[in-house]
Amino acid sequence: MESQNKTQLLEQFSNYLETVELETETEQTDLYTLFSEMAALRGEVKIESRQFKNALGDFKIGFDTLRQSHEELKKELDNYRSQLETQRTQITRTLLLEFLEVYDRLSAGEKILETYQPVTALFNSSTKQDKQFIRSIKEGQMMSLRRLEQLLAHHEVNTIEVLNQPLDPYSMTAIEIAHDPTIDDGIVVEELRKGFKWQDEILRLAEVKVNKQELK
Repeated sequence: MESQNKTQLLEQFSNYLETVELETETEQTDLYTLFSEMAALRGEVKIESRQFKNALGDFKIGFDTLRQSHEELKKELDNYRSQLETQRTQITRTLLLEFLEVYDRLSAGEKILETYQPVTALFNSSTKQDKQFIRSIKEGQMMSLRRLEQLLAHHEVNTIEVLNQPLDPYSMTAIEIAHDPTIDDGIVVEELRKGFKWQDEILRLAEVKVNKQELK
């Protein structure tokens, strides 16, 4: 009986050892698999990291190219705007000078009408009608002149003050010389044609008569 018990105990112990060894092998197998999977994952991470780095480099190259293209385009647009502004300034300046020619004609016509007197000796009966006709023309001339002055002022065109001022070669040109001993040399005594400024630039020089004292 004791022999049978011993045999049973040995078999049970043997079975237990086999079970322990099997569990140990299973645990070892699972740990090895885990390490293998971690190693594979690490390899995949390295590959993904390398691919991301390459993509980041490509993105940087593309971004730099795009930025360079943007800067070049901006430079071209700035040059184009500058050219347009220069052309606009030249065209505006030309038109304003033509307006000044019209202004000169209207001013000259106003002065003529201001001093006009009908010939009473030959046409005594028409003197009243002539005066009325001239007055009407003069009023129309003055209205046109004032309207043109408003138009010039709207475009920042203003006259240059010259009377009793020293001759300024940048804004005036001397056409005639006066000899008045009571006035200093180089002083403008008469304005022969008006000069104009456009914004801060000289649009047209004023033509003036300048005093020069005679040498004694």
